[in-house]
Parts: sequence; C-alpha cells; structure tokens
Amino acid sequence: MAVDPLLPLWLIVAGSIVAGIVAGIVFERAAGSAAKRAAKFEAELVQVRSDLTRHREETARHFGKSAELLGRMATDYREFLDHFVNGAEQLCGPNMKEINARELERPLLETARDATAPPPPPMGSDPLAEDAEAQK
Repeated sequence: MAVDPLLPLWLIVAGSIVAGIVAGIVFERAAGSAAKRAAKFEAELVQVRSDLTRHREETARHFGKSAELLGRMATDYREFLDHFVNGAEQLCGPNMKEINARELERPLLETARDATAPPPPPMGSDPLAEDAEAQK
C-alpha cells in the first residue's frame, strides 16, 4: 500500500481551513459582542443627550417664567409704593414729616407683651452681663 505523496499537503490545507473557520467564529463572537455593546452605548448616548436637551429647555422655561413673575412683582411693588406715598402726601398734606426709626421713643410695632414686663434694655447694652449682676 502506497501513501499518496500529496496527502500531507491535503492535511495541511484542510487543517488550515478548519483553523481559519474556528478563528473566524471566535473573532466574530468577540467582535460581534463588542459591536452589540457599542450599539447599546450609542443608543444610551442618544437617549442621555435627548434627556439633557429636554432638561435644559425645562430649566430655561422655569427661570424665564421666574424672571417674568419677579418683574411683574417689582412693577406692582413700585405701583403700590407710588400709591402709598401719593396717598400719604394727599392725606397728611404739609403736616407730613420724615420718620426715622432711631429717633422714636418706642418701637413702631407694639408687641403683645405683659404690662408688668420690664422694658427692653437700651441699645448697646449687654443683657447677659446685666443678668449675671442681678444673680450675684
């Protein structure tokens, strides 16, 4: 029985083909999963960018509305103040004088405190030091 001299060559070719197929399958699985992951990350990136754009638009709308409301409030306050000052000038006439809170002998707003309670300490005094002296 004679061995064909081309048999080792055929075995090398067949082995190379099988090795190439195996290497291709392994490479495709590795690269295929990477491609799937890349596609997944790309989809996530598109979603996150969309969410960011929507959030920016909502933030701009919110602060735009806030600025509009604050502007209206300032305008209304100016109108109220003008009305208040004009009313005081009309109602008080020449008897109107400027009130300085420091020159008042009593506070502008009375508190509901007990009539027997001592008056508050004068401005600039240390009430804690006075309490310590009273306890001695």
